[in-house]
Amino acid sequence: MKTILPDYTNCCVNVMNSLSKFWGLHTAHPTLPMLDKYLLKDYKNVVVILLDGLGQYALNKMLAPTSFLRSHFVQELSAVYPSSTVPATTSFKTGLTPLEHGWWGHFLYFKTLGQTVNVFTNNDMCSRKKVALDNVAQKIMPYTNLLDLTAEHNKRTAKSYMLCPVEARDDFHASQVTYETFGEMCNYVKTLTNLDEDHFIYAYHNFPDDCMHKYGVYSEESSKLLIDLDSQLENLCNECKNTLFIITADHGQTTLGEVRDVADLPELLDMLYILPNGCSRATNFFVKGECKKAFESLIHHYFEDKFRLFTRKQVLEQNLLGMGTPHDEFYNTFGDYLLCATDNCEIVCSTLYGHPAPSPIGVHGGLTLEEMRVPLIVIDT
Repeated sequence: MKTILPDYTNCCVNVMNSLSKFWGLHTAHPTLPMLDKYLLKDYKNVVVILLDGLGQYALNKMLAPTSFLRSHFVQELSAVYPSSTVPATTSFKTGLTPLEHGWWGHFLYFKTLGQTVNVFTNNDMCSRKKVALDNVAQKIMPYTNLLDLTAEHNKRTAKSYMLCPVEARDDFHASQVTYETFGEMCNYVKTLTNLDEDHFIYAYHNFPDDCMHKYGVYSEESSKLLIDLDSQLENLCNECKNTLFIITADHGQTTLGEVRDVADLPELLDMLYILPNGCSRATNFFVKGECKKAFESLIHHYFEDKFRLFTRKQVLEQNLLGMGTPHDEFYNTFGDYLLCATDNCEIVCSTLYGHPAPSPIGVHGGLTLEEMRVPLIVIDT
């Protein structure tokens, strides 16, 4: 499979910095020239719709060139890395890279707790039970949501809203509207954009990602879902006036072909002082100091055919998690090595649960083109 490293001059970080510039806020990173041209106009509403998992490859394969979304495609974007929902959606909300906001992985080790925690559900990685401290990630690594900044400081006195499914509610953002279905989300966008006030709306939807995980990236179910989303979005855009719609994704997906269980390598686990974490296609290893050379040799022997190993130094030097100043907690949550998928394989550790972990059909988090390239779709109404 072909692979690509993230491009932090052409990703969601730059999209959100273009919007920061439009609303008269501070920009932490370069803006996106293509989007800046659209934003020269004086829009009453700006709506960002994030379709989780909609990679460029899936878009091109499952929708016709004449479809609504493909006919409004303007350019490809890079995903941030890891190509996963936690780092990407946090970059959308902050305009910062994963290195800066600190939410770089789904399961992060928090030194003050001595636990590895699912940053979205607040469950311990091994026991799957809620940890004692509520909202661990939010308390240890709080961030400022751009929508809140827009509401407080923008030059147009626009109102900002975040729309999301109930299970994806963001405790950081007050002006939230939760919904049950994609149609309900579209109705909220239509209602808000037709009010008298100016609006900045960020709308997140967990499809097609959930469907692709369950049925496969290019399955009939995923194809039908995309066709339906395409139709609903066309109807929505036709009903909203003086609005700029920016439709994109956090990452793409690829089809899982192989699972490797590090529990089958007890000699590897003996080299670690914390169980592997991060995610299954961008796996984080905390390695005992005296074992690093042996660890590298073992990884290259068992995994180099479908993974690429980065040291922490290489991660920073090659800007794998982005440019900027590392978050204060980065050196606590990030280990000595990151093992990144370059093919259709994922890593599990059945030791964590006492039984083999179930694997989805569609996966993401790696460096393949399917996962790392996402569309930028713009509709000017």
